[in-house]
Amino acid sequence: MTAIDADQLAKAKSSAMASLAMREHSVLELQQKLARKNYTAAVIDQVVTELQQQNFLSNERFAEVYWRQRAEKGFGPVKISLELQQKGLEEAIIEHGLVAAEVDFEALIQRVYQKKYHNKPCRDLKDKARRQGFLFRRGFPADAIRSVLD
Repeated sequence: MTAIDADQLAKAKSSAMASLAMREHSVLELQQKLARKNYTAAVIDQVVTELQQQNFLSNERFAEVYWRQRAEKGFGPVKISLELQQKGLEEAIIEHGLVAAEVDFEALIQRVYQKKYHNKPCRDLKDKARRQGFLFRRGFPADAIRSVLD
């Protein structure tokens, strides 16, 4: 390895550690960040491998933290799961994160609905459809939406 490569490796690792110090990242997110900074694929792969071996970078931990954070902001399981897929996580890791995060989505949809609509009943079918759309866009499944609105 040349001095330039070692220098690039050190800079890339420093950049990656700075990103991870701010928040958890998925492997794909970190790879994309480093690629945007014009590091070579070999340098990126080596940095990611080292960080995973040192347990600074973990898709499993990222998934668990992400489930909790997004649920706290009032988003449902459908939306969160899709977002994690877009961040490069496999289905098994997404499911593991959901279980580890221990989010009660039944209570969450009740809180989200209560915060938005208080205890006001639906005025008509158009109002009910509007409320269903809101909860659907938040990422809640249809059966959970029906249980809240009925």
